[in-house]
Amino acid sequence: MDWGTGSGILSIAAARIEAVVRVFGLDIVAGNLDVARENGRLNGVADKTKFFHTDSFSPIDRADADAVAALKGSVRFIVTNPPASAGDDGCGFRRCILRESRDFLTEGGVVLMSISYQYGERRIASLTDDTPGFTHGGVLETTDLVPFDLARPDLLAYLRTYVEEEQRGGLGYEFQLPGEQGNVPANAQTAMAFFERTGQSPLSKWQMHLFEYQAV
Repeated sequence: MDWGTGSGILSIAAARIEAVVRVFGLDIVAGNLDVARENGRLNGVADKTKFFHTDSFSPIDRADADAVAALKGSVRFIVTNPPASAGDDGCGFRRCILRESRDFLTEGGVVLMSISYQYGERRIASLTDDTPGFTHGGVLETTDLVPFDLARPDLLAYLRTYVEEEQRGGLGYEFQLPGEQGNVPANAQTAMAFFERTGQSPLSKWQMHLFEYQAV
């Protein structure tokens, strides 16, 4: 693989692969770019990395506009760990990345995207319905089941958002509930009720998914 985009630790990890020639990192937070550049230097890959201040693929710093535009049609892979989006089912940023990445990927290029287990197979598969040209290649890496730690305010807020999405008639989410007889499948509403009753967090997995691109 020759080119890649990502941000922060993902960019540094990609750049440390010998077969990767060049990595371009994109981040909306300017301070993160300074940290990434220093990490690149500390990991000996400063000469293989360059970082741009962008909102998704749109440059915020006008000085980066020409350099970002020059990447169109030349990127072999994109590695991304987008945050959950607010006001929708949590996958809005992921749809945006897939949609906009089509301008940058070569034919046969791939997107490696972090999408956790709790979003559910149907929702993850439906991402390609919104972005023609992509096929979902499945899960590349996954953790074992781990607590979706509801002691963290951000994760508790996400679960509340999932509950609201289900109550609006959206696709269900998927968790596992710990129990004496083994883990039990549960949607977001059941997971929230379980947490409120027992104080225990439901279980999920952190996963990396493959999306393959062929121009349409």
